Amino acid sequence: MTKIVKMSEKNEHGTLEQFYPETHAEAVKGLVSVSEEEKTTWNDKETAAGAEQKANTALNSAKDYVDTIGSGIVIFKGANLMGAGQSYRWDAAKLKFGMTLLFSRYDSTNNTPQDYYYHSVFLSKAQLLEIAGGGVLIQMPSGTYGDKKYFYVSTTGISGHADNSNYKAWALRQITIM
Repeated sequence: MTKIVKMSEKNEHGTLEQFYPETHAEAVKGLVSVSEEEKTTWNDKETAAGAEQKANTALNSAKDYVDTIGSGIVIFKGANLMGAGQSYRWDAAKLKFGMTLLFSRYDSTNNTPQDYYYHSVFLSKAQLLEIAGGGVLIQMPSGTYGDKKYFYVSTTGISGHADNSNYKAWALRQITIM
């Protein structure tokens, strides 16, 4: 490649000025000449204030996203024994970390959920991917009753099992995906 040399010469006032010889401009690969109008257009594309505003918007969006994940999305809230044919579905893209199942005692004689003895179970996204539509047995916390719940789970939903109707002392109260 041609060596680019900086030269100097005296102008009409006797002041020394530095310059690059014009013949070197063609020797530089990819050298583009830019007009003053193009420079103005480029300079108007982004300002420091505009860049800061975009950065703040991105930061606030990221914070909102994290806050949303932390609070989760409630898919179901109520009381369900989750027998055969009972299921809940959601968009797999909304499941980032996993799902929490919240249970409580249930008075099957009066068909009334009880607001005590809450029991929560977290299933991670990795576990849901591993199970991939298979079943999971969840033991309810009671040595006396021996109750359990059986579910088919995936990253897009949860379905009940016929055996769950035999264990009526516990009901699913809430499903939250995170």
